[in-house]
Parts: sequence; structure tokens; C-alpha cells
Amino acid sequence: MSSSEYYCVPGDRLCPCDRATAGPGTYEKQNCIYASIAGTIQLTTVDQSAANSDKKPIISVVRQDRSLAVPSVGSLAYCKVTNVTSRFVRCLIFAINNQPLKTPCHGRITRENIESLNKDSVVCSTKFRPDDIVLARIISLGDANAYLLSTAEENLGVIAARSAAGEKLAPVSDCQMACSMTHTVESRKVAKIQAELTDEISKLV
Repeated sequence: MSSSEYYCVPGDRLCPCDRATAGPGTYEKQNCIYASIAGTIQLTTVDQSAANSDKKPIISVVRQDRSLAVPSVGSLAYCKVTNVTSRFVRCLIFAINNQPLKTPCHGRITRENIESLNKDSVVCSTKFRPDDIVLARIISLGDANAYLLSTAEENLGVIAARSAAGEKLAPVSDCQMACSMTHTVESRKVAKIQAELTDEISKLV
């Protein structure tokens, strides 16, 4: 038996029902499995012997309350984009330094903090879209409404996203991702991350 981990917030689509069995912290809707809580996705595969060859992996979401994260300057934040304007990107922070938050909090990426070069000419809508999952760094505690975030480092930016057609996007460069179904290319500020961080969950999406 083995497992892999990823992060999600309530309402995230995890995979089609024919690819896995819904476990704790998830629910089924319209032939897909969704997250019902914010936390760590755990994908558990069963013994693939001949007697169990038809068994599907079990996908669950676990809230790790035993080691709650606290947002602080310098921390890495896992975020879900909620709104994009001409001046900034609004996000919902759901994990800090690989530890899910008990209660998601708000973050904001200003246009000047999206990239390290050509800061004044950056167009927010060509870098992020609503529902993108982003890895960012907290650079200021901001105000009462939101933490101030940055994706200027090359290893920060979009780590998971879906195309206009609703399919998974795959990175093709540091500024483009392609739809897995239509092969249409979309602009993003793509994070440079190790492939093994997303390979296992990508097999299901």
C-alpha cells in the first residue's frame, strides 16, 4: 500500500469517479470526486494482485490539525486565485510551508510583485486566472484584509490550473501552459517545481 500527497480547498475537483473511490473528506457530484474540506489529499493504492486487479485507489482529504501552520513573512503560501484585476490578484491561502491552515486566509499579489523583470508592464490577467493554484511567498503581513504575496522568484507561480475547456493545463515554458485536451496554449506565470510533486495526483485529474 502506498500514498501520495497534494493540497486542496473545499470544492476542488479531485478526479473522475471511475478513477478512484471517494474517501473521508470528499464527496461525489456529477461523476466526479470533490474535496469537502481544506487539507492534504491522500491517494492510497490497494494491492494490485490478480484477485484485486479491479480495485480503484482511494482518494481522501485529511486536515492536519496536529501541526497547524501560522502565516509569517518569508513563508511559502499555497493559494487559490479568487479574483484578478488590472492591479492585483486576490487569493485564498490554504497552506503554509506544506502545512494546511485550519482556516484559509486572504492574500494579495500586486502587479509589481508578480515577476522580477518589467514590473510596470505586467498584465495580471495574462499571469493568473481564477481557480489557479499558486505557490507564493509572504513578503508582508499586509493589512487586516490580506497578506501581501510575491511570485517574483522563478520557482514561484502557478503550480496547477485548468484551461478554458475545463481540462488540466501542463507547463510548456515559464510563461505558458497547454490544455491536455485541446492543446490550446494559455499564458501563465509558471512555477518551476519538481515534477514528482504533482505526478501522482496528475494521473487522476
